[in-house]
Amino acid sequence: MNYLQLTITVLGGLAMFVYGMGLMSEGLTQIAGARMKAVLACVTRNRFLAIFAGAAVTALIQSSSATTVMTVGFVNAGLLTLQQAIGVVFGANIGTTVTGQLVSFKLDDLALPSIIVGVVGLLVSRKPAFRGAWRTFLGFGFLFFGMSMMSHELKTVAKLPEFVAVFRTFDCAPSATGYLPFWSVLGAVAVGTLCTVLVQSSSATIGITIALADAGLLNIWTAVPIVLGDNIGTTVTAALAAVNTTANARRTALAHALFNVIGTLILLSTFGFVCTNAAGVRGPAFYHLVNAAAEGNVFAGQNPGRHIAMAHTIFNVSNVVVLCGFIPLLARLCVWIIPGDRQRRTVLLEPHLLAAPDIALHAVTHALADMTRRAWTIASVALNNCLGKTEADAESMQKAEQEIDALQTNIRDYLVAVSQRKLTERQANMIPELIHCANDAERISDLALRIYRKTTRIRKGGIPAKSLSEITGLINSVRNLARDTVISVREETPRTELLSGKEEKIHLAAKALSQDFSLHMGKASEKNAAGEIAFLSILSGLRDIARHLGNIAVRVPAFV
Repeated sequence: MNYLQLTITVLGGLAMFVYGMGLMSEGLTQIAGARMKAVLACVTRNRFLAIFAGAAVTALIQSSSATTVMTVGFVNAGLLTLQQAIGVVFGANIGTTVTGQLVSFKLDDLALPSIIVGVVGLLVSRKPAFRGAWRTFLGFGFLFFGMSMMSHELKTVAKLPEFVAVFRTFDCAPSATGYLPFWSVLGAVAVGTLCTVLVQSSSATIGITIALADAGLLNIWTAVPIVLGDNIGTTVTAALAAVNTTANARRTALAHALFNVIGTLILLSTFGFVCTNAAGVRGPAFYHLVNAAAEGNVFAGQNPGRHIAMAHTIFNVSNVVVLCGFIPLLARLCVWIIPGDRQRRTVLLEPHLLAAPDIALHAVTHALADMTRRAWTIASVALNNCLGKTEADAESMQKAEQEIDALQTNIRDYLVAVSQRKLTERQANMIPELIHCANDAERISDLALRIYRKTTRIRKGGIPAKSLSEITGLINSVRNLARDTVISVREETPRTELLSGKEEKIHLAAKALSQDFSLHMGKASEKNAAGEIAFLSILSGLRDIARHLGNIAVRVPAFV
């Protein structure tokens, strides 16, 4: 027997399986991008909806690792609280069972037709939404074709005594008393954990486990502990993603690990409850539950793939049911283990969100809202300083304006990274609109600095009481416009007509005030000429700030 050829075929099947899974996940993400944002929007309501959101998103994109990594990114970006994120992680563990269920069905006959449909579709179609669908078909075909290759070759491996002996080293078959050997169970859990850490996908490891069981190399007694280890191993991906993030993001990754480890320990503790079925097979009650959950007698080697998938599903669902009531307690435990990190700021433009462009663009709108708010804050400080209401030093104003410049650069660079992903037409059109909005917000901070630099001349020239009252009212109007614009951007809720109307009113009021002030100063002494010019430039600055806020507001419909 050609062992090299056998090894290459098995590994080739595994590579095709993993590639197909990634391709299918990528296609589904492209199709479901906007839906993912809608599903995740319900996370903020309660823990049960957070669990539902995690399950739904994972079922949509076929990757719990991707969901947990994105969740870490959401927390790092300040878009989710720790408890909300834990709920999503719980749900992701339910959603990932869909992949195992899918793989356990014998759909080999659909593999090549799916590949044909996917390839033809990708060659013919140019629309991003359709290409996502064809990519999903192609991934589906590769997944089952790779699974078929592995299963076929592993049946040959099952006939080789030396390979069978390797798998028997951690055989977990029970003794006559019905109890599973303790060290063999721990060994199987360790094998599952290590394999998942290596391939970075619990779904891939479960697929391998099912293929080995179908080939007769693994029995159900050994397969279940391996599946438990798979669930522990998949937490490493989120842990790696949480490196160098905020404390809450690291706590989210820790909660994911604790959830799977605690769940595994709980299930292993139930192995002490043994019983005997009608056929006289004695073993842990959980195995009898798994046997009853799918067709065939798994203890006799019948339909092992479906039973392994059911074991995975039962474990994750029951784990969520048992632990969902302890989410607040788990959150407090994570806070105790990982203390607060006040020096690390929230990262609005989180790189882990780039895997889902719609979510990444949603993060950009939050960053833009924050940038607009901060730009207006600088303008407000500059205006109050000019009117003598507050004092601001030049260094702090310059530093604040430079931070806005840096944020503009970060948004632009992040959008460039998003543009390199596979985007829908709406997503592609949204990028230049966001760049224009960031430019408008940056111009507001520039105008604020320009107003601040006129403080001395304005104070020296003096402002008539009537004009002072009117300009204060105008500033309040611009402040309200800024507040409403920030809310509109953050919530991605178009309020174009209302905000454009406010901008127009500000423009007319500033124009009227400018004319009145010029008329009044024309009757005053010559010494106030410098103050007049500076004051009129403030009015011009307010009009320009309102115009830039209006520019941002009218682009919000492109975000929806």
